[in-house]
Amino acid sequence: MKTSLFRLGMASAALLLSQTALASDDCAGECHIIKPYVASINQPNWLAGKHVAVGLECIDCHEQDEQIRQDEQRAYAAGEYDDPMWEREFEDDFCLRCHEGGAALIEATQSLHHKWNLNPHENHQEAECYLCHNAHRPSTFICSECHHAEWEERLPEGWEVQH
Repeated sequence: MKTSLFRLGMASAALLLSQTALASDDCAGECHIIKPYVASINQPNWLAGKHVAVGLECIDCHEQDEQIRQDEQRAYAAGEYDDPMWEREFEDDFCLRCHEGGAALIEATQSLHHKWNLNPHENHQEAECYLCHNAHRPSTFICSECHHAEWEERLPEGWEVQH
């Protein structure tokens, strides 16, 4: 009898965990540490908000298979997670799956040179995208570390100056 109850409990838990992991609408409700990340999609000047505004979903960047989802759900249930969550640093190749790089990126952002006397994509091309572009918090203008100016007044909303 105890074995049957145990198996029933385990089967119910597995079903609940798999349904919770697949139900994206309920994700923030089940996992409190994800709430700030979900809330960031409502920030129209943050990268996550801009991506959602053009029709992208979380899984377009946060690709996971069923096994990864189940492992993360188990880790959360066991309290084995970082809070705040670890921030992923996307390699340029990941961003360039959708965004053009190189000369096309420089051309697309040429208006910055006229506006700021600087196009960050034209200078220091070896910098990884993630050094400036953040999805779930304000993006950071790292050029301000060396190029001193009134950046707070020049940068668009959703950006902060690196000091």
